[in-house]
Amino acid sequence: MLGIFGYLLFALLAVGGESSVHQAYLQQHKQEINLSAEDEFSLFDSAFYQNQIFILAEVHGFAAPQELDYRLLKHLNQQTGLRYYLAEVDYSQAHFLNQYLQTGDEPLLSYVFQTWVKMNAQWGNKNYYNKLKKIYQLNQQLPEERRISIVGVDKIQDIAVTNQFLREIIGKPTYAILNPNGFDTLHTYLETDTISLQQYGLFSQSLLSSIQQDSTFSSLPDTEKFDLLHVLRNISYFAQPSPRDSIMYINLQAVVKEKHLEHEKMYGLWGYGHTLPSTFNGRKSFVHFLKENIHFSGKVLAMNTFAIDSENMIPARSMPEWLTKTEIPDKKLSYISTTWVNSNGPLAFVKGIKDLQATSRENTITLFQMDGNNSPYKNSSLLINTRVPIPGQTIIPDREDLTIAEAFPYVFLIRNSAALQPLE
Repeated sequence: MLGIFGYLLFALLAVGGESSVHQAYLQQHKQEINLSAEDEFSLFDSAFYQNQIFILAEVHGFAAPQELDYRLLKHLNQQTGLRYYLAEVDYSQAHFLNQYLQTGDEPLLSYVFQTWVKMNAQWGNKNYYNKLKKIYQLNQQLPEERRISIVGVDKIQDIAVTNQFLREIIGKPTYAILNPNGFDTLHTYLETDTISLQQYGLFSQSLLSSIQQDSTFSSLPDTEKFDLLHVLRNISYFAQPSPRDSIMYINLQAVVKEKHLEHEKMYGLWGYGHTLPSTFNGRKSFVHFLKENIHFSGKVLAMNTFAIDSENMIPARSMPEWLTKTEIPDKKLSYISTTWVNSNGPLAFVKGIKDLQATSRENTITLFQMDGNNSPYKNSSLLINTRVPIPGQTIIPDREDLTIAEAFPYVFLIRNSAALQPLE
């Protein structure tokens, strides 16, 4: 009984009440989004489009952000000529996804998605899969110079996919002239899956040094040199634990420099934990790194999504076993759909969410501007903290003065979204 009372008190305090001041502001700075319309983001002001990197944050598992993500990508392509989709995928996965976007060869798309299905990850869903098919179809309607490609900066997600890309790289005729110490061993690594990733990482460190000292290596085309060195460098990160977000940032810096993207606009959909411009629990996010970069300073804009009355697809591996059992003996569900992770509870609570709910309608996506003139959110802690009654899951910025207006000048409230659909 005390436990139930404690939870109810926690939920009441965590989600908070309503504010007439905040609701009056929201009524004047909102737009209900029609995803079927061609010019659906009229709330964005001219300053919005001056940014260079646009990030949409989400809690993975809801279906609506995938459709919203596609519409934002298409809108930015139309309005600014943006061509680069900055994705939460690794460099090798991006290679095969870009091959798909160029050729329409769907087995390439399936090949990448098998990683997430095998990992029982939320990225392994039909909605994301179909979104990439829509991007391919969009590219077919665009002139070549405006077609969208994927920039992959994540740490390696599937070593098998990385090894396949490595086989392509060193299988090119230009690599026949190379014979640095360790190349024979690399072929061995590529043909076995029994070597530990830490051992592979240590080997990659030594191979990188050997290759760069090879006198013939400098004669290779720059692109081929970069691909090999960049992939090996990412394998080398297995040698010792490295923060994922810092690897993402280092990878983006390398790709931007190699592909001369210093002045190109980029956009992508990212998990919420990668997007706060402040440390939380001592951890620095990808967006935090970006905003500290001199080149990108003042040119990075993150938008957040909140969800209420919506269903979420959660991997079964993260759930208690009794929830994933089926009536078939020895069979378990891969995913379950739940309403537990909405922004108004019962597991996650965002104080101030009731004001967004009060100024929106059911079954809609509503865009709100947080940093408009006389915004009360510029001096308020509302909407910036996510409290979870599970140790280690609460997300509160370490910077006490961080506001939602600074962190996410625009937010979307998603109401009554379906869950993502698993990709079998």
